[in-house]
Amino acid sequence: MPGTLIIDTDPGVDDVLAILLALASPEFHVKLISIVFGNTHAPMAHANLLKIFHVLESELKGFPEETVRRYQSLGDEGKKERARAILAMGADGPIGGEKATAAYFHGKDGLSNLTETHPHFTPAPAVTDSHDHLDLDDRPSWEVMLEMLEKEEEGSVTIVALGPLTNLAQAMRTDPKTFARVGGVVWMGGTLEHAGNTSASAEFNCFADPYAAAEINDAAQAGLIKLVMAPLDITSYQDVPFTDLIHPSIIASAAAENEAKGLPPTPLEAFVSAMLIRVRGLQRSFGLPDAMEMHDPVAIWYALCAAGLPAIGLGEGGKPEGWVMNQREFKVERIGELTRGMCVVDRRGSGEASGEDRTKGELGKGGAVPSLEVEKGRMGEDVFRPKNLPWVLVQSPGKDVLRKILLERVFGGSV
Repeated sequence: MPGTLIIDTDPGVDDVLAILLALASPEFHVKLISIVFGNTHAPMAHANLLKIFHVLESELKGFPEETVRRYQSLGDEGKKERARAILAMGADGPIGGEKATAAYFHGKDGLSNLTETHPHFTPAPAVTDSHDHLDLDDRPSWEVMLEMLEKEEEGSVTIVALGPLTNLAQAMRTDPKTFARVGGVVWMGGTLEHAGNTSASAEFNCFADPYAAAEINDAAQAGLIKLVMAPLDITSYQDVPFTDLIHPSIIASAAAENEAKGLPPTPLEAFVSAMLIRVRGLQRSFGLPDAMEMHDPVAIWYALCAAGLPAIGLGEGGKPEGWVMNQREFKVERIGELTRGMCVVDRRGSGEASGEDRTKGELGKGGAVPSLEVEKGRMGEDVFRPKNLPWVLVQSPGKDVLRKILLERVFGGSV
């Protein structure tokens, strides 16, 4: 039976590929798509999600059998077996600090400015009132999230967060007991050893709302939730060539060459290609490889590999095959002029609590400092308990595996 999935997202170029992968994966039943600010403002991100389903509807009309084979929930049988996904909009700004968006990379609208350059991908306004494949909910998405966690069996829901953690922090603040019913959270965010992609020290999702990231990290360390992170340390090395993702005819057109031979692009291929042409040009200007880094799809990929395993692959059933992860202790810097959103790892190796200021602390019994791997028991006890720490993905089954899964499931192609 498919696992229940909540996607919290800020679409977003790579978010689109991640969402399509989730919708095309039989391991999941996507029950809620929760919108947050990030790559663009929340209302525009909400409109971008509707664009995705508008394009899928066009794909369904043009290629009904093939589209339903890949995206089973779009077919009549899928509608009978599964309730439509709920779409709800959440926070349009952080719970603390100044608002920032990633328009510098994703464009003003979050999708390479397709709203202006390719207006036919935008559905008519009437579609925003009702939808064949989505239930549109006007409540804040964290309220819908909590309602779903309350109704579903405890531990059965996975949340994959592809943007700032604002909505999750709001849900936890509103009702921590209900939020703790989640089976686990998989978050694309943060960087521990790798350089930042927004500042020298911070990954964008962590930078955009460091207060929310700090609260969710603290909740994981307190044992309230299980957290798996897909930081830049791993996602930056999981890439797919642009030539696999952009239709040959559109590559030729962009290069002012003769039209490539072969079949014209389907609506979905045209949408993704138009979105990625600008990104490809940006990466070339930065001197980067001619491949799209799969930041957000990695989080979905891990979740689908962990589907069916207890506690998102952290329980007694073992970890997903091919994945390696380590528990890491760090704190999120919320305010720093140069380090906002930085995951601060205590590298002193002396045993203080992570980030502890020695001028304000005390040594333990006999002048010793407590171990980084244990927590003290109650006063008077000599019992030590393992710490609850976030799990950080450090190795995947290989980017060629992701490439194969993405191309086959999302586009119906083969590698």
